[in-house]
Amino acid sequence: MLFVTRSFAATLNWSELPDLPNPVGVAGPAVGVHNDVLIVAGGANFPNEPLWETDKVWHDKIHVLTKTSDGYAWMDGGTLPSSRAYAAAVSTPQGVILMGGNDSEKVFDEVILLSWDPVSKKLDQSSLPSLPQPCAFGSASMIDDVVYLAGGLNGAELSSAMKNFWSLDLSASDDPEAFKWRELPAWPGPERALNITVAQHDGFDDGIYVVSGRRQDGDSVDFLRDTYQYSPSTQEWRVRADAPQCVMAGTGIGWGQSHIFILGGADGSLWDDAPMLKDDHPGFPKEAFVYHTITDTWSSAGETPANHVTTVPVLWDSKIVIASGEIRPRVRSPKIWSIVPEEFSRSFGAVNYLVLFIYLAAMVGVGFYFALAVFRYAANQFSPLFPGIRVKNRELNQFSCGFL
Repeated sequence: MLFVTRSFAATLNWSELPDLPNPVGVAGPAVGVHNDVLIVAGGANFPNEPLWETDKVWHDKIHVLTKTSDGYAWMDGGTLPSSRAYAAAVSTPQGVILMGGNDSEKVFDEVILLSWDPVSKKLDQSSLPSLPQPCAFGSASMIDDVVYLAGGLNGAELSSAMKNFWSLDLSASDDPEAFKWRELPAWPGPERALNITVAQHDGFDDGIYVVSGRRQDGDSVDFLRDTYQYSPSTQEWRVRADAPQCVMAGTGIGWGQSHIFILGGADGSLWDDAPMLKDDHPGFPKEAFVYHTITDTWSSAGETPANHVTTVPVLWDSKIVIASGEIRPRVRSPKIWSIVPEEFSRSFGAVNYLVLFIYLAAMVGVGFYFALAVFRYAANQFSPLFPGIRVKNRELNQFSCGFL
């Protein structure tokens, strides 16, 4: 099935891949891609009816979606060391890294590497250095060989939300002393969990963006819209433009050279009403957003056919894939979506084109200025040999003022 959403920002083509073998679906799975397969590990759901009167169940099952000659097929990937959900996950050349997570009793600090062997068609598991603290509902991304994890809970309650920013350099795996998580300076904002963490280029350098989330604020919940950018090269943070609305637990991913798509998220608008609405809850807002890192601007990317939260979006075959997740309180979906953004021609906008024009004009002006300076230097250097080409500063300045 194919859905097309068109907006000012982009055309998003949504299509469906085979459903997750778990017919209920799961929230909080660790999702990633390795050796051209999609890995969906763990998660939690409410498999029994009635939904609002039963307990959450955590899972250890790993599902692997492989390509076949006529499409796709799910394979059994084994099980995790124990049932868990809401771990941070990131895809690396070595495999999918699962960081932390929780079950009904505890929050984990374990870090697990899931690697797909295309020859044996089996999933291998190995341990990586543990996190500095137990962490669930955090979010991770990667630049070069370094994994970055931001936010999360180290307990069962939202009041345990952390202001944590950790990194692990995978290139140091042969050095036991260096191969450990580093605690980096955190963003200049409040603690949070269920935030979005994305790596993207800003026109100058790659950076880590931390967007939205939620935290406890006294007796109430603070639904966050703020955005921060971390530069690994300078180890400094910058405050960026707020998201149009809270997109906590959302699916954010870098696309192209300078865009970040937020293809789903919860805005908190029905937070207090969810226990009363129960099965009448309309679901999370079906609107996508796109952030442009160079101009620091947000735009709508239009309506979406679905909004899956508490799952990890990945890139697979030059497409964005969203696997399972939660579509309204307590309700999961087994759907696997494949999304392709196809247009950006109208997304840049008049203001952004004006900024680009001014920037290019300034670059031309700077180039012209230095070209004249070089010409003046050369003319004066060679004037004893060729007296007729000497250029006086006053004449050159009069000439250049007509152009600068």
